[in-house]
Amino acid sequence: MPSHFPVAQRFAVFDRTIAELTPRLSRLRTPHQLMAALQWGMDELERTLAESPPKVRAAVACRAGCDFCCHVPVDVQAHEVLFAADHILTHFAPDALEEVIAKLAAHRARVAAFAPGERDSSRQPCALLVQGSCSIYAGRPQPCRAHHTSDAAVCAAHLADPTIDITKVYIPALRARMFAVMMGVDEAIEAAGYDERSYDFGSALHEALTNNFCLTAWLRHQSAFPDACLSDPHGGADAD
Repeated sequence: MPSHFPVAQRFAVFDRTIAELTPRLSRLRTPHQLMAALQWGMDELERTLAESPPKVRAAVACRAGCDFCCHVPVDVQAHEVLFAADHILTHFAPDALEEVIAKLAAHRARVAAFAPGERDSSRQPCALLVQGSCSIYAGRPQPCRAHHTSDAAVCAAHLADPTIDITKVYIPALRARMFAVMMGVDEAIEAAGYDERSYDFGSALHEALTNNFCLTAWLRHQSAFPDACLSDPHGGADAD
């Protein structure tokens, strides 16, 4: 299996992603247009995975029901939260929506109580995890789509002990491809003047599902979520 993805190809993927997404962002006027643009970015990640060399894809140990990575903190940007919130509001029945909001509220309260630096090593099931599977798989954020390893046993060990180095089972040739797309999406959105701050996924998702103004603020090029939802809220004053 190739141990790397050539730098020239990596930049080509990055540049192509920006070139394709930028005109879509320039035409944004409505939430529907936003979701269509974000769907293109998510589809591009899936296409990149599907079109990776067979030997690269064969190295992936991730399988349905493997949920070790669904217990670690997830840092996202606002557009990923809005995409997930739209998926939930579109597909969840009222009782299921009420249940997930309650789970996210509990997550948010737990994260808010962390001391500086404590969040990174925290472990808890994602509020969207149901019987070992992601309940918003089609709406999951970019880091979840881009994360793959070659050894599930190391993932399990890392879940039990955060000091275990999980990077040793990353798949460089695949990770480089996926991150080139992901960084291209983020760069295009940042260049268009939209919220670029890093948020705790669960906390920001709770805000998005309980505050209709979040989407409006994002479309107005304002911060979509309060500082308390940042992945590093203790540094929130410097995050703007």
